[in-house]
Amino acid sequence: MDKIQTGRNLPAATVIGLLLLSSVIASLFVYKYVFILLALVALLLAAHELTTQWARSRDVKTSFFLIALSISLMVFSSIYFGILGLIGSYLVAGILNSLYGLTDRLSFKEIFKISLFTYSYLGLFGSLSMLMLRTDDGAGRVFLFIAITAFSDTGGYLTGILIGKHRIAPNISPQKSYEGLIGSIIFAVLFAGFAGPKFLDIEIWQAVVIGITLAVAGTAGDLFESGIKRRLGIKDFSTLIPGHGGMLDRLDSLAPNALMSFLLFGLFLGFN
Repeated sequence: MDKIQTGRNLPAATVIGLLLLSSVIASLFVYKYVFILLALVALLLAAHELTTQWARSRDVKTSFFLIALSISLMVFSSIYFGILGLIGSYLVAGILNSLYGLTDRLSFKEIFKISLFTYSYLGLFGSLSMLMLRTDDGAGRVFLFIAITAFSDTGGYLTGILIGKHRIAPNISPQKSYEGLIGSIIFAVLFAGFAGPKFLDIEIWQAVVIGITLAVAGTAGDLFESGIKRRLGIKDFSTLIPGHGGMLDRLDSLAPNALMSFLLFGLFLGFN
């Protein structure tokens, strides 16, 4: 079986990835409101990519303004009012996007379905990150969630290039291999085991559990997004980030890992 290849520009992808990761991490520990702003910008760029591609490929024209407003409401309500703010803003988002869908009764189902998916997928991801940030050790939680995901992605990418042969889902993502998944788990566990107890009051075994979970969930998120791209008939959501594709292409692993991190950190350290 042939070794799995990648069409990415590895040097450019590596440098740009490190710059993005460094800016996000720096904002967390310097001034958290800069991180909130960066996160919101990334989410809105991703939402724009997704709505644009649905309009081009399936002629489903949602309201980017309302979706952006929905995501923004969810993010800010979560950071200021916690879980109740998230629930309330999510319900408001549903009402607003339902009313917009009614302006085109023939396409209401498709418009609302895509709107619901977009602000749920991206808004909940961002909001769960904000709920983690609200805790006393929130910067450490969000840092580990992002950094473990980055190490997992790097491990899977490098291992897949070097020895990847056995594809996980060739019809969805030909570049994803079981060898790459093992590499993701190893990198995530090593980093989590080393950095976890230094940034948070967790045991090494808890850090290992977090590392394994985020590696697996991140890979699943990547496959999920690849499935969407297959359905839309595209390779990347945009060419915004050289060597990486679009903003949504960079958030594929982070989205499910926000949920898993919120649950695991909450279980080990408390949700408040």
